[in-house]
Amino acid sequence: MDVARLQEVRLSIRALPGVRVFVHLLSPQSLRTEFTDVSGNLLPLLVAFRLDEAQGLTCVLVADEQRAQTLASDLAAMGVPEEQVVVLPSMLGELFEDTPPDLHLIGSRIESLWKVATGQARVLIATAQSLLEPTLPPGALREAAFTLRKSDTVDMDWLMRQLVVLGYEREEMVAQRGQFSRRGGILDIFPVHADEPVRLEFFGDEIDRLQPFDPDSQRASGHLNECVMTPAREVIWGEADVEGAVRKLQHLLEETLHDLIQEGNERAPDALRQRIEDDLLRLQNRVAFERLEHYIALLHPVVDALQYLPPDCLLVVEEPLQAQTIYHQSSRDALDVLTHRVKRGEMLPLEKLWQTAPMAVPQPDGFPTVLRHILQNRQWLAVSSIPSPRELLPKGKEEELNARALPGYRGQLPALIGTIRNWLQSQCVVIVATEQPHRVTEILEEHDLFPTAIPADGEQGALAVVHARLSSGFLWERARLVVLTDAELFGASRLRILRRRVHEGIPLSSILDLRPGDYVVHIHHGIGIYRGITQREVLGVRRDYLLIQYAPPDILLVPTDQIDRLQKYIGSEDNPPEIHRLGGSEWALTKRRAKAKARKIAEELIRLYAAREAAERPPYSPDTPWQQEMESAFPYEETPDQRRAILEVKRDMEGSRKPMDRLICGDVGFGKTEVAIRAAFKAVMEGKQVAVICPTTVLAAQHYNTFRERFAAYPIRVELLNRFRSPKEQREVVEGLRVGAVDVVIGTHRLLSKDVQFHNLGLLVVDEEQRFGVAQKEHLKRLRTQVDVLTLTATPIPRTLHMALGGLRAMSVINDPPFGRLPIRTIVRPYDDDVVREAILRELERGGQVYYVHNRVQSIYHVAQHVQELVPFARIRVAHGQMPDDELEEVMLGFYHHDFDVLVCTTIIENGLDVPNANTLIVERAHRLGLAQLYQLRGRVGRSDRQAYAYFFYRNDAKLDERAQQRLNALREFAGLGSGLKLAMRDLEIRGAGNLLGAEQHGAMVSVGFELYAEMLAEAIRELRGQPEETFYLPPVDVPVNVYIPASYIADESQRIFFYKKMAAVRKVEDVVEIEAELRDRFGPLPEVVQNALWLLRLRLQAARIGIAEVKADRQWANIRFAGHVRLTPQAVRALTHVYRQHQFTGEGVRLSLAGNSSPLAALADMFDLLENALGQREKV
Repeated sequence: MDVARLQEVRLSIRALPGVRVFVHLLSPQSLRTEFTDVSGNLLPLLVAFRLDEAQGLTCVLVADEQRAQTLASDLAAMGVPEEQVVVLPSMLGELFEDTPPDLHLIGSRIESLWKVATGQARVLIATAQSLLEPTLPPGALREAAFTLRKSDTVDMDWLMRQLVVLGYEREEMVAQRGQFSRRGGILDIFPVHADEPVRLEFFGDEIDRLQPFDPDSQRASGHLNECVMTPAREVIWGEADVEGAVRKLQHLLEETLHDLIQEGNERAPDALRQRIEDDLLRLQNRVAFERLEHYIALLHPVVDALQYLPPDCLLVVEEPLQAQTIYHQSSRDALDVLTHRVKRGEMLPLEKLWQTAPMAVPQPDGFPTVLRHILQNRQWLAVSSIPSPRELLPKGKEEELNARALPGYRGQLPALIGTIRNWLQSQCVVIVATEQPHRVTEILEEHDLFPTAIPADGEQGALAVVHARLSSGFLWERARLVVLTDAELFGASRLRILRRRVHEGIPLSSILDLRPGDYVVHIHHGIGIYRGITQREVLGVRRDYLLIQYAPPDILLVPTDQIDRLQKYIGSEDNPPEIHRLGGSEWALTKRRAKAKARKIAEELIRLYAAREAAERPPYSPDTPWQQEMESAFPYEETPDQRRAILEVKRDMEGSRKPMDRLICGDVGFGKTEVAIRAAFKAVMEGKQVAVICPTTVLAAQHYNTFRERFAAYPIRVELLNRFRSPKEQREVVEGLRVGAVDVVIGTHRLLSKDVQFHNLGLLVVDEEQRFGVAQKEHLKRLRTQVDVLTLTATPIPRTLHMALGGLRAMSVINDPPFGRLPIRTIVRPYDDDVVREAILRELERGGQVYYVHNRVQSIYHVAQHVQELVPFARIRVAHGQMPDDELEEVMLGFYHHDFDVLVCTTIIENGLDVPNANTLIVERAHRLGLAQLYQLRGRVGRSDRQAYAYFFYRNDAKLDERAQQRLNALREFAGLGSGLKLAMRDLEIRGAGNLLGAEQHGAMVSVGFELYAEMLAEAIRELRGQPEETFYLPPVDVPVNVYIPASYIADESQRIFFYKKMAAVRKVEDVVEIEAELRDRFGPLPEVVQNALWLLRLRLQAARIGIAEVKADRQWANIRFAGHVRLTPQAVRALTHVYRQHQFTGEGVRLSLAGNSSPLAALADMFDLLENALGQREKV
């Protein structure tokens, strides 16, 4: 059946008699009204009705930014176009610490202001704080922005100067918002408000090409007719009064220094002077810098977002009393943080910086003044559960709406059905807004409740099911209207993240990228040190070489066409690898030993997997309609990698008779659990049981809740089995598994107990296998030979990587962050009480929660008391592994439900709670923890679309050893999203890889490096399985032409290495075509030397097809040596002797004259064509 969407029935709702009476209250003459007795989620519907009534802008004032995002999502569900709803975030948090500017936040602010200033927005959602903060004047924003169109005539130098004026920064490569890059006639720009950067290619001064491109791959696709360039920062140099700002800033600096000295503060004055003088220099040079937004009120005439609102804008205030409470608390917190920063000499007082914008300075107890200032001389409405005090709102009318929040009916189907019947008997219209409309309709019809369309006249009760994702519903008694949502039905409604891609830097082109100073392995010469690219001229021919330093005085120059013989060394950090001498015998001996060990391990692996290879099970059926609907109810948009992983899992289940054994590797919070949920549902639909095994009871409980939520609409029994369940409950679950009454069981290693017997186990999901003990791993190993297995991990342990790379275990990698996810800001620094206090206050100010990790049980309560003293009003609890089980679960679940604010805990949370509202992590003595632990801890935050922070503190007096420094630096280096696999490789560097089946942490690969050892292992496995050797030989063709990538074409050395790697890896002509297309796309027309390089690649591929083993040519002769299996046919000999009068046949090939040819490459191409035709081996390309 066709299911209507909520926006499609909105007009029918509006026609209901009780609603019609209300709608007239939204007309302009009836405004300045407070609607009271509203406790349900009625506001989105009211705003939608207002948009139906009036064409102008509606500005909704909410208590905090989390509510702003929820409201934006609900308005989209009501049918308000997403592009017409904008959220204005606050910049206040950016003043709390010195970190690089949050360009995503700045971009969101500028996009919102731009849409309001140009009339594109219908709804602006803001807090009082964000609405009053100083920003650009609307006229300056409109005048500064400009549009670039294809075929426009634009001077590129002028355009780059304009970009600098607008706050864009020039980089070698565009990776994130607010950057631009020029390469010849190509200009890349990432507009700060856009989801993707754009590439402009100029033909003279004309824009010849205008395309969006992917900042990760750097490849362009699609076409644009135009793009809008808005300022990248909230300061426009062309409009700013820089000289006046410098004078004011110098004066404020002297005032503040005087105050600090008067207070007896000894260190702060010097720190402050240095900092502000640095900022003054950057201001005078008109260069964008970290703290630029601090000085907006000094650089521009004082303007706030209120001045962007048109005169006919309606202001809607949600819950003024609640907004007041949150504003007062956050203002106190903010002023506390900012005061401490001033005392440490980190910034000037905010009241002085913003003295021309006093309303923007947080004012404890000042909300009534702030709100009256906002509403002054404007039309307004307020929506409140109880009437607001007189001092909060200007004089107006009051109207009761009698709207109620609905209770949850999860697991209480009889109560829900009875309540719906009562509503219908009371002539209410009941609308069920759900992501699972077909299943909900089935449930209702099973109880003789048949959904229909809403009657046009609305005179009698009706029941309708619509497709929508709302955060919660309501009962509007006065209008006799009920809206039920998944939140009430299943407890499973989540915030819909409006799609916006986030990019954080260019990912490593390979997890094994080379940098000067890295150890490298040459497969023929052993371990040396990479020193960079150097260019040499030999016999008049210029080429690039990789310079490798061996034991002094040995130096090796590796031609770039042999770059595939080099690998980055990844081994043990305990002892640096031995640097070999060139020409010695020790490298050959080392390789032989490592190869023997690899073969031994391969033999054990083959035995282990022999039973699995022999096992068979019937293939699974294609997806059922229920499967499709369950998947469509996923409250987020799947990322490309996530979709790929889901398809690969289904292919394993449907397309093979062999049991699946797949590893899903993805960063924490990147959607691995959803992959498992879909596989589990598929298994249950096939009549199989599913077991999900987790390393901790808390993680098991969380998975249990997630699976129950997702399966709530279906007749699937999900149970939990762990030590938190009573003996009676455990016995019931075990019996249910034995007889087949339980479909999905989630638990800890309790599932591996002898008393647990399955009726028909089909799928085993293992979460974070590396956290289990040896005995549990052995048990899991035995299960693997019998059922489908899906293993989830965020940071693969070395042995897991061995298996994946050894070809014995399929692996799906989820590297894409969910849409809207932001990289975690990682701060590594000495411990400081003030910084800790500020970090906690900033998180609490936005309604969030904090993890505080102290990994010593003996002193954890003392630390918790200290944290309480730093933040007296915060609600704090403690959690550690030595607590009684029931108490630990109570604390963890309390944190999940936001019963308190700060969880002081040990690393017990490492594989635990998924709390999207917890977005600040503080780790004491981080230098004492392992890299995998630190990485997993950091993954506890940043699980929503809010900016997350991870503070890794080490003691001021702690002397960090080299390993600790490497661990902390690695975390900073891989602070981007999707870095789990890269971090696992760095973990290999630091700890050394373990053998696949052994317990030792330093494997045989230490002597030859991980990559070569993995190749040896894969080769041994192929040999033992009797599989053919995978070889491809690209014969050398030595021609006297310049062949290299000049630095003037690609300036970045790592990018030149990237393309040399791609060239060395070509296997067919299409690969060369792809490289050429990418070079042209990213860097413009190819220089002659690069064209030569690609032409030479084509010749080498053609030589491989013909059977040529080697070509050495000078300007006179070409010496062609054939492979042993090639014999020249009489036809080939006749062709050669006819065309080339000067020729010599040798025992291995032929020598042909190049005399008279201006281009050796063209001459060789003619020769190869002739040979290929004569030998009958021409390939159609």
